[in-house]
Amino acid sequence: MKKIISMITLLSASVIMNAQVGINTTTPEKELTVNGTMKTSGIVFKQPMEKLEADENYTFIIKSPAPENKITAYNDSFVPNSPAPINLIQFKINCDPADKDWVNQFDTKINSNKFLVVISSFGFTQPTRTFSADWLTPVPQIFAYSSGGTWKLKADYHGFAPDLSLPTGIWTLNLLVFDRSYAKDFNTTQNLNSLGTGAASAPLIQ
Repeated sequence: MKKIISMITLLSASVIMNAQVGINTTTPEKELTVNGTMKTSGIVFKQPMEKLEADENYTFIIKSPAPENKITAYNDSFVPNSPAPINLIQFKINCDPADKDWVNQFDTKINSNKFLVVISSFGFTQPTRTFSADWLTPVPQIFAYSSGGTWKLKADYHGFAPDLSLPTGIWTLNLLVFDRSYAKDFNTTQNLNSLGTGAASAPLIQ
């Protein structure tokens, strides 16, 4: 009799161990399915996360704006200057009227300790020319650099300028701004020693 009871107990425990439990749902899809919100002191994922099914919803999790700095679901109802993991910012910059195409040090006020800035595209409203040899081709110098804790922009057709009769030029600079929590930047200087080819001393990413 004791053996029969033991077998029933063991079988019941096995069924319970393999059961699916649902909270706010009568049709759990996994060992634990929660239909609603959940609060926990910590989560450990021991297996790769599964792909979502075509009819399943998803939420992008980010750090909310300061001073809360909480992990939250991203939504675009945050105040306008609150960052997303990846942000697109466009600046239209009127140039120096005397030079017509020169932006030497435009301060974006974007914190270079928190964000990584990449110029994704640009445009300029006026054609440029040079008063030296006709065969020279205007090549713009466009880059973002960190200085004094913020990102600065430079834009210039070095050695070229719009004709004096033309209006002052306007640069359009489109920036991709990444939260440094989700992006890394790698800086390296390579010397080719007068050779046309070369290789990095070590892979920067692998």
